[in-house]
Amino acid sequence: MLFMFSSINLKSQTRVDSLEYLGRMLRVNYFNTRFEKQLNTFYLNSKIIFFKNFDNITIKLNENYSSTFIRNTIKNTRDEQHLDLNFSYNINKENQFGLAANSSILSDNRSLGINESSVNYASFFSIVKPINELKISPFAGYSSNRQIGITDNGMLYGIEGLLDEFDLNDININSELRFRNEDILPRRNLIRYYGLSVANYFDRNFVNNINTYFSQTRKDFYFDADSITSQQYNVVNNIQGRTETAYQIFDRLSYNGFLEVFTLDLSGGINWRKIDRDIRYKPEYSQSGSLYDTRIDELKLEFDAVTRYSSKEFDAALRLNYYERDEKHLVKKYDGLSQTNFELLSEREAQKDNYSNRTTLSLSGNLKFSKSDMLTFSLYQSKLIYDTQSLLNDDDRDELLSIIRLRYNKKLSSYFTGFINAEGTYGHTVYLFASRSSNNNQNRVIRLRTGGDYYGSFIQSFNSFEVSANYTVYDFEEVSTNYQSYSFRQFTAIDSTTINLTKKTALFAYGYLKLSEIGDFRWDSFTAKPTRFLEELYFEPRFILTLDRSIFSVGLRLFILNTYGYQKQDRILDTEYLSIGPLAMIDLIGWKRLNIVLKGYYEFISNTNSTDKEQASLIAQINWNF
Repeated sequence: MLFMFSSINLKSQTRVDSLEYLGRMLRVNYFNTRFEKQLNTFYLNSKIIFFKNFDNITIKLNENYSSTFIRNTIKNTRDEQHLDLNFSYNINKENQFGLAANSSILSDNRSLGINESSVNYASFFSIVKPINELKISPFAGYSSNRQIGITDNGMLYGIEGLLDEFDLNDININSELRFRNEDILPRRNLIRYYGLSVANYFDRNFVNNINTYFSQTRKDFYFDADSITSQQYNVVNNIQGRTETAYQIFDRLSYNGFLEVFTLDLSGGINWRKIDRDIRYKPEYSQSGSLYDTRIDELKLEFDAVTRYSSKEFDAALRLNYYERDEKHLVKKYDGLSQTNFELLSEREAQKDNYSNRTTLSLSGNLKFSKSDMLTFSLYQSKLIYDTQSLLNDDDRDELLSIIRLRYNKKLSSYFTGFINAEGTYGHTVYLFASRSSNNNQNRVIRLRTGGDYYGSFIQSFNSFEVSANYTVYDFEEVSTNYQSYSFRQFTAIDSTTINLTKKTALFAYGYLKLSEIGDFRWDSFTAKPTRFLEELYFEPRFILTLDRSIFSVGLRLFILNTYGYQKQDRILDTEYLSIGPLAMIDLIGWKRLNIVLKGYYEFISNTNSTDKEQASLIAQINWNF
């Protein structure tokens, strides 16, 4: 009996739905709440996880609530709440039954497609274990689903299964099954999932793992019916059904000890996906409009090869990856749709068809000259080909990207470590059709960075200095007046220093300085004409007091941003922005692993051509492992 599967493939598409009754839940008791106020945005998030055993009764609770409020000319509020509650009674080690309840509520005052909805359901379930590795859980209940002011009720039923670490000779099998129906007529939601993972251990160094799954989900949504549909079918709301069906096969072969000093990983997979969008009510007199049924067919292929070498002096990894994706958009013909309208709609959908493939080659490693000297390097090369089949689409392009990084670390003493870092990037984008060729450009980025980390008994300090240059040059700048090659150059200095005054007190300072220049650029003569200059300074000194495990801190926050324009060669000040004010932070470690964090600052703000203002920012967080 090979049911059910827990996918371990990191390359596959992440599944939204997972096992609900047999899913693994952390056996911890945890509470977290966080309130944050930044500028005109207020954010609150609270989460609680509770797990408790009372003899043969187990209680599981998982609740998550978030709220966002934006205070602008129009005030925006968005609230989301998710609650899972599970009571189970253990008859014995192999059998149990229980009651599960779930609630999900969304409320948003903006005019969105679905800005208010709620899903609430309760179900009875049982769990049986025919063998130690296999669990099966049938369930049935009642669901209430509210969307755009309409509430639909109906039965909820299905079955889940889990086969966990089933060993058969040298083969390890994991499997997962989920079958769920929600009949909230006139709508219907469903989930189908079956997956299988088989790992074959030929010997200690040679493993082959095959993953495969089938997944299908269906969701029905209300949306406002137009006047023609309302009159013809006597309905206020139309219904769109979205069904996504996916298949995947993925194989990975791992060989440790290849030629005694290498490891080798070879993997490849194929993924099919189909998305059907069906409109319930389609008026006869609006066939060329937006109310028609569509399907998306998608095929993905991926192949990956990685070899690694490791020794005391040198380790490296070489990786080759190939990825291919083909996407087709189709119109589904139905009774009443004329051939002429079908062809017009098919041509419209075909403009979305696309094919792409990407090939990447990367090399990375570490060269250890001695215990105190190490060179880290990485090379990356990528090419993307993007094609569209429709003659009405001109987005076809090729993209080339090359990146090289070098970093040298030197441990000068037991207290100080220095580094030098260099990075170069080259990118070239070429559109194949003349209508888009004015976008063709080459991008070059160069970064040089140096710094050090000092860690003494009284002083700890980190410093870094970086210069960078970004040059973007358009291939046909001379014939296009809309695109101008430009350069962006920047100098950045960062300092973070702590001075320990006593065992309980310290002075801390963090700051950075950024000088940036933007200008028109000519690559042929490698000359730039500055058009804009920015000065950015941030400085935050604080006094820190430590009592037991709690930390108290007060200080000052200073932020300056000045922008300049140019008149010929002269730099002219455009705007000045200054923010200064006190800040404080409290980090309390209390009873039973209770942690309370409070951080806030008050700003006195002055800005060119704006009235002075004051504002407060606050972050409050509570973490409790009870």
